[in-house]
Amino acid sequence: MKHWIFIGILSLVTAGAIWYWLSNETPFYIAVAGPMTGADAANGKAMAQGIQFYLDEVNQQGGIHGRPVELLQFDDQNQPELAKTMAVKIANSKAVAIIGHYTSPTSIAAAPLYQQHEIPAISGSATVNELTIDNDWYFRTIFTNNDQGALLANYANKILDYHYVDIIYDEDIYGTTLVESFINTAKFIGLKVRHRWHFKPANFKTTIADMTTTLLQDSPIKKNLLLIATHSNEALETIISLRKQGVGKNVKFIGGDALASNNFIEKLASYPREQAKPGYYSDNIYVMAPFLSDLADGKGQRFQNLFEQKYNQKPTTTSALYHDTTKVLLEAIKQLSDTTNVTQMRRQIQANLLKISKVETAINGLTGSLFFDKNGDAVNSLSIGVYKKGLPIAAEYQYQLLSSIQNQDELLQQVLENQIINSNGRLMNRARVVYAGIDFNEISEIDFANSIYTADFFLWFRFKGDFVDSDVEFANAFDAKTSLDKPIVQQTFSGDNLAPIQTVELPSNITEQFHNDLTVRSYRIKTTFKAEFDFHDYPLDIQILPILLRHRTLARDKLIYVADKQGMKLRQFEPQNIEATTRQFFKLGGWTIQRMFFFQNAYQNDSTLGMPNLFDEQQRIEFSQFNVLIEIKRYVSSFIFKTMLPIMFLIVLGYISFFIAAFSQKLTIGTNLILATSLFHLKLSSDMANISYIILMEYFFYLVYLLAIFIIFVALIYHFNESAEDEATKQLLRRIDMWGKVLYPTILFAGILLIVYSV
Repeated sequence: MKHWIFIGILSLVTAGAIWYWLSNETPFYIAVAGPMTGADAANGKAMAQGIQFYLDEVNQQGGIHGRPVELLQFDDQNQPELAKTMAVKIANSKAVAIIGHYTSPTSIAAAPLYQQHEIPAISGSATVNELTIDNDWYFRTIFTNNDQGALLANYANKILDYHYVDIIYDEDIYGTTLVESFINTAKFIGLKVRHRWHFKPANFKTTIADMTTTLLQDSPIKKNLLLIATHSNEALETIISLRKQGVGKNVKFIGGDALASNNFIEKLASYPREQAKPGYYSDNIYVMAPFLSDLADGKGQRFQNLFEQKYNQKPTTTSALYHDTTKVLLEAIKQLSDTTNVTQMRRQIQANLLKISKVETAINGLTGSLFFDKNGDAVNSLSIGVYKKGLPIAAEYQYQLLSSIQNQDELLQQVLENQIINSNGRLMNRARVVYAGIDFNEISEIDFANSIYTADFFLWFRFKGDFVDSDVEFANAFDAKTSLDKPIVQQTFSGDNLAPIQTVELPSNITEQFHNDLTVRSYRIKTTFKAEFDFHDYPLDIQILPILLRHRTLARDKLIYVADKQGMKLRQFEPQNIEATTRQFFKLGGWTIQRMFFFQNAYQNDSTLGMPNLFDEQQRIEFSQFNVLIEIKRYVSSFIFKTMLPIMFLIVLGYISFFIAAFSQKLTIGTNLILATSLFHLKLSSDMANISYIILMEYFFYLVYLLAIFIIFVALIYHFNESAEDEATKQLLRRIDMWGKVLYPTILFAGILLIVYSV
C-alpha cells in the first residue's frame, strides 16, 4: 500500500512539474496583418521583418515572463474586404494583440471588428484620422493625415517658398483626408491651390494624361509644386510619367508618407535610368518621412547594422516603424498580471497601452519617444525628407515640437517671423539641419590609464541660411575650453546643381553673408578627448573612442545635427573596407579599428529651471548632439606572444614538474610560477591604476596561482615523505604524480573554458 502511495505522489509531482514547465514555455502570440502577397508584398515583407527582428531580440534574452513571443501572419493583400475576414480570424486566434494593418483603408475596415471582439490593435503606418477616434482599441505609432497635411502645407509655403500648388489625390479615405487637411491649412496661411485632380483606380491613367496636358499647356508661373496624395504605386507612376514628359523639369513634387515607403523606394530603384544614375527621377522630391536613417540615434545605427547582417539588406522606413510598434506592444505585454486567459490578457494590454500617455511613460524607439494622446495617436515631431541619389535624407529644415522655454514676447515675435508655426494645433519651431562630417588625419597617443586619447581631423558643417557656430562645444574634450578656431575654408553654393558661387577666406570675426544658399565651413581640429574605457574583458576588450559635439545654447527645436553620410563616403567604413581605409590615420600598434559609427541623438534635460509654472508640467529640453564612435579591438594574438609567453613557458614547466621526483625542483617551479605571475599582475594593476573591478586577465592570473599552489602542495607531500624507503610510500608518490599529470591540464583547460564562457 505504501508503495502505491509513493508512486501516486511521485506521479502528481512529476505531472505538476511538467505542467509548470509547459505553461511557462507556452508562447505569447501576436498577429500581424498586411499585404504579405500581391502588388504591395514588399511592404508586408518589411512589416514582418521589422516585427520579427525585435521579437528575436526579446526571445534571445529570455522572452517575456520566461515565455517566448511568436508572430502569426495574416495576409490582407491591402484589400479592405479581405482585411475584415482576417480580423475575424485574428479575433478567434490565440493572438493577444494585432499589429497592422498597413494601409488606412484596410485598417478602417478592420477597426470595428477589433473593437467588437476587444482585441488591441496598433498600426505603424495607417495615418487616416478616423482610425482611432471613438475607438479605444486602436492605437498608432505614426502621425495622422491631419498632422502631415498641415505640416506639408506649412513646409511648402514657409520653407520651400511656394505660393501656388497643384494637387493629385486618390479618392479613397487616405487621399481625401490628407488633401482636406492640406487645403484647410493652405487657406489659413495664404497658399493657393491652382489645380486639383482626383481619381479612382479605374480612371487613374486618364487622370494622369489630363494632368500632363494641363501642366504642359499652362503658362508658367513663378514656381510650380505638385502635392501627391496617393499610395506608393500611383505616386511613383505619376512622377515617372511627368518626368518622362518633361513636366518634371519645371515642377517639384511633395508628398505624404507613402512616398517614403519600402514599396516606393524598391520600385523606384527598378527603373533602368534610376539604376544608372540614382536620383534621375527622384532627386529633390520632398516627402513626409516617419523614419530617416540620418536622424536616427545610436539605437537606430545599431538596428541598421544588425538588420543588414540578418536580412542582407538595409532596413526601410516600414521595418523601422514596425520595430517600434512591436516594442511598444511588448512593453504593454510585460505589464500583464494574468497570463493564462487570452480575453483577460487582451483587456489588460489595452489598459496598459492607454497608460503610455505622457513623456515619463514614453517608450524610446528608433523614431523617437513614443506615447499616445487621448485618441491613441502617437505624439512626436514629424520629419521631412528630400530625395538625394535615390534615397530620402533629412531636408535642410525640420519642424520640431516646441520644447525650450519661451518668453511670451519672444514667442510672438517668432510666430510673426514664421520661425514658429501652429500646425494642426501644435506649436512647432523651425529647426535648421546642419550636416556635420569628419575626416580623420590621425588618431594616436591613447592613454588607457587616464582614459584620454588624441585625435587630429577635419570637421565641416553644411547648411542653409545663417548658422553661428561659435557656441559649438565638444562635450568630451579634455580641455573644457576647446572650441572651433577660424575655418580653413568657407564655400557657398547656389541652386540644385550645387555650383560654387564664392569661396571665402574668412577673417577672424565671421560675418554671415549668405542666407538662401548652401554654405560649407571646414575646420582643422587636433585635441585630446576623454573616453570611458571598459576593461572587464581585457585582453579581449573592445574599446570606444568618442567625439561628441553639440551647441551650448540652441535646443533641438532650433538646431539638428545630421551625419553627412554622403560627404564622408561611408561606404569606405563598411566592414569589408574599413581596415584598408583606417590604417592611413590609425597609428596605434596592437589595435585595429573594427567599426565606426556616425549619428545624432538628443541630449535630454527635464529640469524645470526652478520655474514654479513648470513644476507640474511636462518639460523636456533636448539638444541635438553629433556623435562619432570609433570601435577599436586589440590584436589578441600579438598581446599573447608579447606579454604572456613567459607565463605560458612556466605553465608548461609546471606540468613537467610531475615528471620530476624531487621536492626542491617542484617547489622551485611552483614558487617561480607565483613570482612571475605576480610581477605581470602588479604591472597590469599599475598600468590600470583607476580600475576598481576584476578584469578578465586577472581571472587567468588567479588560475595560474591555483596551478602553482597545486604544484607546491604536491611538492610538500614529497617533502614529508622524502625520507621513507618503503615501497608503499614510493608507490603513493608515483600515483600522486600520475594524478598530477591528469589534474593539472584538467584544471588549466576547465579554467580557461570557464573564463572564455564568462565573456
